[in-house]
Amino acid sequence: MMTAPILQIIWSHRISFLVMMGLTFIAFAFVIFTLPKRVTVRSSIEIGSAALGDKQEAFELPENVARRIPSVYSPAALLAMADNDVSPLALGALQNPSVESIGRSVVMVSTIDPSFEKEAKDFQKTIADLVIKELAPRARALREAIAARTALATEASDNLEQQIKDDGGEIERIGVLTEDLRGQLEKQRLNLAALYQRTGTALQPGEGTTLEAHIRELHEQISNQTNLIGNLTLERSRFVHDLATTRRLREAQGKAVAEAQFEKNSFNETHISLPPALMPAAEPTKRRLSLLLVAFAVSLLAGFGTVVLSHNMGARRI
Repeated sequence: MMTAPILQIIWSHRISFLVMMGLTFIAFAFVIFTLPKRVTVRSSIEIGSAALGDKQEAFELPENVARRIPSVYSPAALLAMADNDVSPLALGALQNPSVESIGRSVVMVSTIDPSFEKEAKDFQKTIADLVIKELAPRARALREAIAARTALATEASDNLEQQIKDDGGEIERIGVLTEDLRGQLEKQRLNLAALYQRTGTALQPGEGTTLEAHIRELHEQISNQTNLIGNLTLERSRFVHDLATTRRLREAQGKAVAEAQFEKNSFNETHISLPPALMPAAEPTKRRLSLLLVAFAVSLLAGFGTVVLSHNMGARRI
């Protein structure tokens, strides 16, 4: 079996195996136990956004903001902190923070010595303030544009609503007037019929002339009333048509008002979504045990490597 010769080789070089394995493990253990403790401070900025059509779009692409943090905002924040007499050691530890964009958010991570926790939080807060300040004018312009569209749409909708009320009132007024004229017209026709009946009876001298004058007058009045009713009917039809058109316009304008209101409600300012905070880390004991297990495995490999090297060198001498 292959196992027996391998074990014999290891046993014959056991001292080299144990020495190399022990030295490697001790070296790794020394490094593990002397590693400086590090903590992580994390924060995130949500870039302001507004509704454009069916999508919510950021004022500025988050990846562009993330790219500017190391080259623009971070140096500016460090200069501001230096002016406040922050120690050079802390400033050096805060350089080159880890930055990434996730959706509409920009995430900053600083891995530092625990003694620099306060400086790291101030550093990330200063960067966030600089980003918010730079994007504020764009946000203000968009907000004012949305407010102007909302005001115009609302005003136009209110004007159309008033026009609908006015047209409805005119239609009602014309209807009442038309009914009144028709009532008068009916009475005039009855009077005319009565006058025609009198013309068939015996009349006093001169009464026929008076009767004919009344008949002509009634004919003229009936004609005028009929023309007036016709004109009012045409005017009412025009108002009804205008009312239908205005209602359609109001419906369309109502949608414009709803869209403008939706834009207004969907508007988000750039803000700090996660204030700078110390992130919970794994317990040091568990972390060291994991590293020691890895160190033990590497030490075993180093020991086996030494055995193989020693065996090959002995075989060449033979």
